[in-house]
Amino acid sequence: MWGLRALLTIIQPLRGIIMAIKSLLRRLALVGALGVMAASQASAHSFIAVSRMGNFTFPAAGAMVPIAGAAVVTPIFANPANARFIVSYNAECAVAAAAGNTSTWMDIDVRAINAVTGAVFTLTPTAGGLDAFCTSNGTAANDGWQRVVVNAIGGVGMPAGNYRIQIRARLSGAGTGHLGDTSLIVSR
Repeated sequence: MWGLRALLTIIQPLRGIIMAIKSLLRRLALVGALGVMAASQASAHSFIAVSRMGNFTFPAAGAMVPIAGAAVVTPIFANPANARFIVSYNAECAVAAAAGNTSTWMDIDVRAINAVTGAVFTLTPTAGGLDAFCTSNGTAANDGWQRVVVNAIGGVGMPAGNYRIQIRARLSGAGTGHLGDTSLIVSR
């Protein structure tokens, strides 16, 4: 019996020390986790934001799309070599094609144009004609409007320079394309 009391008198102080160490380790783990979260959070800085109200109609062959009033390009922005930027373009979209046609689509290209050299860079994933922004719905009417957005990535592989963003739209077949109430945001 006496041995048990002696053992308890030794264990009690150790128990307090063990609890203090556990508490300290929990706090350190929490601080470490918060530090990792803070270091890994992404933030974007928008440096161009333009919009246009109203509808824009174009033939199947395509057109440069007005994105700020009647302007077909954004204001100029400087971009360092290989510095990534994101272009978010959204619009109400409809394709009027022949009745029964549900396979004519609108394709848009988000393009960065070097303001000095005129070099054109089509941003991914909008390069080529196979990325549908919206499609015809089988009626001959100008209906079936959708609100659509595309996020394009630019800057990687591009030289340093001053750039403008431009939207080019075209159809995959006969019909008329319609874009309305658009906005475009460029961010890093």
